[in-house]
Amino acid sequence: MKGKRTAARRMTLRSLLEGHDIKSQDELQQRLAEAGFSVTQATVSRDLAAIGAQKQPAGPDGAVRYLLSSPPEASPDRSTLSERMAAFAVEISASANLVVLKTLPGAAGTVADALDSAAPEGLLGTVGGDDTVLLVTRDPAGGEALAAGLRLLLEE
Repeated sequence: MKGKRTAARRMTLRSLLEGHDIKSQDELQQRLAEAGFSVTQATVSRDLAAIGAQKQPAGPDGAVRYLLSSPPEASPDRSTLSERMAAFAVEISASANLVVLKTLPGAAGTVADALDSAAPEGLLGTVGGDDTVLLVTRDPAGGEALAAGLRLLLEE
């Protein structure tokens, strides 16, 4: 249950950043509390990193605000992939050389990016939609092995 609450909080955080000019973690903490998520500053900081938000100058006034970055420039490592899987993955199914990974709405892109960057063994590539990531394996029968490896990430 904790993973779903974390995912819901992070989706709320994304919405807050997309809809408001947020200048501090204190402000985020207050807005999250108003949305029903009572969290510490450390949790806000971890969540910001997990969704790829950074403090950046925005607008001509030069004021800094938290903004969701474009696809991350640094490649996510296994721990980032594990965090994103734990936060956003809902279901993993396999067939032949394909894996279908269902995510929370709007999260497939961030999970697909982490998968592409971490490049688990046997992965040929991904296609991310809104709430579904299609993974293709190199081995014509490699879908179940890749799915099993992804399920293990959810347990870490």
